[in-house]
Amino acid sequence: MSIVLNQSESDRSSPPASLESDSLVSGLSFMLFANVFQRGLGFIRNIAICRFLVDEQLGLWALTTSFFILAAPLAALGLPGTFGRLVSTYRASGQLQVFLRRIALGSSVGALAFVSYLVLAPVNASSLIFGVELSRSTMSLLAVTLCFVILFNASTEFLGGLRKPRLVSAMHTCNSTVFTLASLVGVLCFSDWRTLVAATAIASVAGLVPAIIAMRSWRFDDLPTKVSMVSNREMWRRVLPFAASIWCMNLLVNLFDVVDRYMIMHLATETVEQGRALVGQFHSGRIMPMLLSSLSLMLSGILLPYLAADWEAGHHDKVANSQRLTLKCASLFFFALSVASMAVAPLLFHSILQGKYTDGLAIMPQAMLHCCFAALAVLMQNYFWCAERGRTVGIIVAIGLVLNVALNAWWVPIWGLRGAMTATSVSGAAILSLTLLEMSRSGVRLGKGTIWFCLLPISILLGTVPAACLLATFCFVTGRTNWLLSMEEKRTIDLAITSKLQGFGLPIQSIWSIPNR
Repeated sequence: MSIVLNQSESDRSSPPASLESDSLVSGLSFMLFANVFQRGLGFIRNIAICRFLVDEQLGLWALTTSFFILAAPLAALGLPGTFGRLVSTYRASGQLQVFLRRIALGSSVGALAFVSYLVLAPVNASSLIFGVELSRSTMSLLAVTLCFVILFNASTEFLGGLRKPRLVSAMHTCNSTVFTLASLVGVLCFSDWRTLVAATAIASVAGLVPAIIAMRSWRFDDLPTKVSMVSNREMWRRVLPFAASIWCMNLLVNLFDVVDRYMIMHLATETVEQGRALVGQFHSGRIMPMLLSSLSLMLSGILLPYLAADWEAGHHDKVANSQRLTLKCASLFFFALSVASMAVAPLLFHSILQGKYTDGLAIMPQAMLHCCFAALAVLMQNYFWCAERGRTVGIIVAIGLVLNVALNAWWVPIWGLRGAMTATSVSGAAILSLTLLEMSRSGVRLGKGTIWFCLLPISILLGTVPAACLLATFCFVTGRTNWLLSMEEKRTIDLAITSKLQGFGLPIQSIWSIPNR
């Protein structure tokens, strides 16, 4: 995929071979293959953690993961989040090195302040995060791990901005593999949630190895022959509003986990200890659904640089069409994964987990529904990031968060875990609806077929068998008619899939039964 540069022909220079971007199809294919491996490892790891930790220990680990997800972008001031959108822009103008140095400096200042609070005020920090006072050594371990997590996340964001999805996938695969091995050793030998924190630090460092090896031979000298140095003021004037939008959005989105778990811990039971045990049950019910969320976040990060390049080139209609097709394909894909997960869940919870987490199994349909809605919303929000309308995303997520807090406060004291998960599902549906509504108001033609794709995951609440029957019917109608997918959309899917399969020597001409009907 090429980028149109606003330079004279004499000022253009081809990037070194090492910095050439991967193609969208090859990058996504490698990413999806790597994700199958990573999610398989993650599934085995999470099941083992649930198997060998009691529910209160599992609750502490669940709060720790929420802390890392929430604190990492906040501590870095949201600055690495600008890589996906702005790396292409500053690379095209020859300012990549300057941009990278300034972002690294700003992120380091924020991270240092955040980590200092954890180390210097361990009692206050641990009471805020876990509802219990922890030792300085535990909080110091948490602080060191947070630093490595921030570094790993920033590296993957930067390489994603360079459109290197295969390298990013290799980093995530290395991270996931090492974390699985280290965490399994930790829980088997010590049965302590703190060994998982140490495993996270080790895995974050290991995940940097592929990037370090690859970047040793890179030359960041893809500068035009004539370029004026961008001023600090000029760069930050563009970067800071965008980074602030990402910072606020990350805060709002990640607060969903914190709100759910903290309101369960304080409102569902009479004691905090019992609340942490319920948080462990809540976490177990979201093991399989969260696979969808992690996949959508990675897919969104891979797609954004390509969409941003099309947007910079002025192909706004192409971005809108890509988003519409992504919504349809992702909805069907995530729904199919949800049905398969629901089919194997009883065996998993009753046999492997020995019936320890029956409450988690009970909330799994609502958790699956929420993660489907959340995954679609994350993918669709790329449209607003391309248009540099982060404020729109922030407002939508803020509305959903307020609704989530209100419904949790109402339903958790009455229905416990089921009330918390239902509240989250309703707020997730609201965020997706508002996102699609604003896209439509911005000129993106979604079409009636898109609405049916979005409503499809609701059938999960009916049970596994009805949802599976509806999935089969939906696939049949999609393949045999043009009611849900247009001919142009089918040709686009054909080109992406059949060309790749033919590259592996498979003589496939079309994936559709009757493509012209």
